[in-house]
Amino acid sequence: MARLIESDFPFPELSLIAERESWRKEVYRPLYYLHKWWARRLGAVFRGILLGACLQESEDFWQRYYSKNCFADTVVFDPFMGSGVTLGEAIKLGCRAAGRDVNPVAWLSVRAALSSYSFEEVLSEYRRLERDVAPRLRRRFETTTSAGDIATVLYYFLVKVVPCPKCDGQIDLFRTRVFSQNAVPKKDPSARSVCPECGAINPILFNAQSVKCPDCATAYNPQVGNIEGPRARCNHCGVDFRLVDRMRDLSGPLSFRRYAKLLLTPNGEKKYEALNDGDRELEREVAAEYAKIVDSFPNVRIAPGHNTNQVLKHNYRYWHELFSDRQLVCAKDLMEAIRGTEPEGLKLLFACLFSGVLEFNNLFTSFKGEGTGAVRHMFAHHVLKPEVMPLEANMWGTTKSSGAFSSLFDSRVKRALGYKSDPFELRLNGKKSRKVRGINRKVEMRIARDFREFAGRPDTAYVSVGDSSCVDLPDDCVDLVVTDPPFFDNVHYSELADFFYYWLNQIIEVSADTTTRSPKEVQDTDVALFASKLTGVFAECRRVLRIDGLFVFTYHHSRYEGWTAVHRAIRDAGFACVQSYPIKAEMSVSMPLQQAKSPIHLDLILVCKAGPKKDQGPDSEVDIPKALCEAKDQVASLRSVGIRVSLGDAKVVVMGRLLCEAHAIGNLEEEERFLAEVEREIDSYVSDVIGAQGDILYKEKPREAVQLTLFEGMEDYLANKRTRPAAGGRH
Repeated sequence: MARLIESDFPFPELSLIAERESWRKEVYRPLYYLHKWWARRLGAVFRGILLGACLQESEDFWQRYYSKNCFADTVVFDPFMGSGVTLGEAIKLGCRAAGRDVNPVAWLSVRAALSSYSFEEVLSEYRRLERDVAPRLRRRFETTTSAGDIATVLYYFLVKVVPCPKCDGQIDLFRTRVFSQNAVPKKDPSARSVCPECGAINPILFNAQSVKCPDCATAYNPQVGNIEGPRARCNHCGVDFRLVDRMRDLSGPLSFRRYAKLLLTPNGEKKYEALNDGDRELEREVAAEYAKIVDSFPNVRIAPGHNTNQVLKHNYRYWHELFSDRQLVCAKDLMEAIRGTEPEGLKLLFACLFSGVLEFNNLFTSFKGEGTGAVRHMFAHHVLKPEVMPLEANMWGTTKSSGAFSSLFDSRVKRALGYKSDPFELRLNGKKSRKVRGINRKVEMRIARDFREFAGRPDTAYVSVGDSSCVDLPDDCVDLVVTDPPFFDNVHYSELADFFYYWLNQIIEVSADTTTRSPKEVQDTDVALFASKLTGVFAECRRVLRIDGLFVFTYHHSRYEGWTAVHRAIRDAGFACVQSYPIKAEMSVSMPLQQAKSPIHLDLILVCKAGPKKDQGPDSEVDIPKALCEAKDQVASLRSVGIRVSLGDAKVVVMGRLLCEAHAIGNLEEEERFLAEVEREIDSYVSDVIGAQGDILYKEKPREAVQLTLFEGMEDYLANKRTRPAAGGRH
């Protein structure tokens, strides 16, 4: 009997739950936010996929969604496990869970997330660190207020400094003299600026154009700094130059200076002040500490790459150079203390916490403002972006801190442990939601050393690291493969993960390798290489999957190469795409065509089964009108429950239906030609519609007008196209 996901899947209602989850993912699915990863999908979506793939088509999906389940005989495998969403959701449903990832940072973080811990043991270890390490870290953030009271510095504000190429004067690289304002200035318009003449901290309105410093009477525009875009200007001699060009003449990263602090007084009041003599003396003490330990950090070079070339242009050569002296002294104390943690599993948990703290404590962070989590972490834009006005946060932290060891212990570790012991699901009731508890298995597993131990012990999960095109699973041992493969032209995860691996490898001693980069990583801007690597993994999934098993994955793309690559991987691996459903994605992305006007908010759930090998399928025509009709119905279903659909989304939905149709051609080359050409035609049509009318699907317009404009118009647009390409020719 067919599984429910093959014939009928409640994707509109599931999208509503996923959308609600996406608002506070770290609260509703904290298990997958124990450590940073770059492609975390929504837990509700993968719970739904797994449930739909386990249930027979006659069963009630929603009754089972909010009931206890135990699919103890179902083995689920994820070859791109990332943050472990598939594995965690499988365990909650009572499935056996196995996962693999080529990146050791993903492997370490998933092991930490899934392993079983005693809450008392975890809390005891945290208190040991608080007793042994916190006093030294706190001492480095002590200050006195202008009134002479002892206070704690929450954040130091830094500015990078560059010597002028003409006069050699020191230039502060302020993009703006406004360094702090509320995250919602309409709610609170107050802000702080630094005087360019005397360095005084002046309270202003966030949009003020003119300020007179009360200390030195200097008048200045706080919105203007010494740097705009890629160019800097010397305030001594007036010369204008490109910062990157100047960096070529320098031997290392830019130096910095601290110019302001946000402190917390003993009575809990926050105050902005300039640095005083006590702060400068503390700087000298920290610098002396740093000089004693700097040689203990391994000199691991930052390798060139798509996401690392930018930092190399700014003369960062080694990973430890991305930190201030104070940050490195604090990191050294924490790292050495965590090395002494026992047992090994508990050490891994605290190593991941420490690694995550460094995401918020380095020279690539910045200030988000009052009224929100104050620290904008270094991967806020999924790239390594050098900051000219970085933030130096209190690394141990206080109850008023953001991104600190103590605050992340509460928000990540304690929250994840609570969820592991009592995982819940969201149930919607209009605009409100409630947590449904008592329906899931606890996520507390022993991590098997190999597949043999996993097969013999039902209380284990199997998590491995390495090339997913060559796994140690035997043939025909998996019931479901559920995954989320990378896009061929997306973020190079390994280049970013190396930041964390540098520190994790010093605590856990994973291997002698100093990088997570691997030629086997399924990530490439060359579509042919990407398709080849993806095919290798898909083919291995076909080998380990039982003959009646399902291969389900989420995907979307905005370029035809992305669609032809994934189609080739499906067909070359011996699968056929039998069903597709649109579903709410974790976040919106823009399609290159008319980027600002047609963002993509949807993923596709692609359901595949063992099918005819390439060039051995049926020889029939692709039914474009049928695909368009099914896509129109799916979009209407989403809109009927209030899910917004853009033209970019609609294109994704159509391409999903065409992937299900394309294998009817029976010749891989013709199938790829068909998908590429019809994608270009749809792109051309979407471009015409956007250019003429704006993205009417995304805006609130009558549904009838939407359907008429997109689908009936698209059908007319393609009406004179042949429904099946001729060999070697156009369709």
